[in-house]
Amino acid sequence: MDYQGHGFRDPRLAYLFDYWRSKKGERIAASRTDLLPSEIKHFLPIMNLIDVRRDPLRFRHRLVGTEIVDRLGRDVTGELVSAELYGPAYERVFEGLKAVAEEVRPYRRLTRLSWYDRSWLSVESLELPLIDSGGEVNMILRAASHFSAAQHDGRDCEVWPLAA
Repeated sequence: MDYQGHGFRDPRLAYLFDYWRSKKGERIAASRTDLLPSEIKHFLPIMNLIDVRRDPLRFRHRLVGTEIVDRLGRDVTGELVSAELYGPAYERVFEGLKAVAEEVRPYRRLTRLSWYDRSWLSVESLELPLIDSGGEVNMILRAASHFSAAQHDGRDCEVWPLAA
């Protein structure tokens, strides 16, 4: 697997992207049942599983890894993605998840956490669609790596769609 490819700062994200691609095979995306925790146990602390609910479209944090909870100082497991949770970044967060769900395509993001009380942090994330047996996205695997905002010399939020 290409651990340093795809332009990721953190090789763990590159590994998870390659892992997801190997599990999806010829399909448009992998499914949740394709992912084996025993194969990715070292990456669980940076992973966030997000349920996709429809009619109306909304997202719920199913599982949030311990490294993410430690870095952000909060555990949002079970919470809906909402304005109360994300403040001024809510629309950007929601639209990003919507793009993953509707386009059935992975994304890479670099974002300053200027909207949150940890504004000294930036995050690099990987967002991967997971499909059900009918090919519809029912979950998003998000992996996140946090670093000092001083090391982030880009805009407030940069987004790259990834070729699956």
